[in-house]
Amino acid sequence: MSGGQALTTATVERVLPAPPAEVYDAWLDEAALREFMCPDPCISSEVSVDPQVGGSFRVVMSFTDRKHDITGEYIALDRPDRLSFTWRHAEVPDSVVTITFAPHGSDETLMTITHSRLPAELVESHTGGWGSISEKLAARLGGAA
Repeated sequence: MSGGQALTTATVERVLPAPPAEVYDAWLDEAALREFMCPDPCISSEVSVDPQVGGSFRVVMSFTDRKHDITGEYIALDRPDRLSFTWRHAEVPDSVVTITFAPHGSDETLMTITHSRLPAELVESHTGGWGSISEKLAARLGGAA
């Protein structure tokens, strides 16, 4: 980040129709990530994960007019409560995503995604993106389209 640029945080909460361990596991499964780790209207054209602390991941989000190559490393893997990873792409070279999974109701999860160290002008777009990703994950876990 250059010249004292303001950094801030995007946060999204979503109740999901599965227990915390199942939701947590989806975030480390390449097939699952390919389905949900892309805000509409994009697709995840490439996904790779090495789910261990210090391991890397890569997601290529393909839009009709551009691609975002997202990379990072896992910082914390505390199944089923929390995972955290760095998040890098051209617009956001050094940010961190932390996701917590709390039991909710009888068999649901309150998932909270916190994306910190974002440039202020990207908070709104990233909040929307994480909201879209959360909806796709909810549909996948609930068996709905």
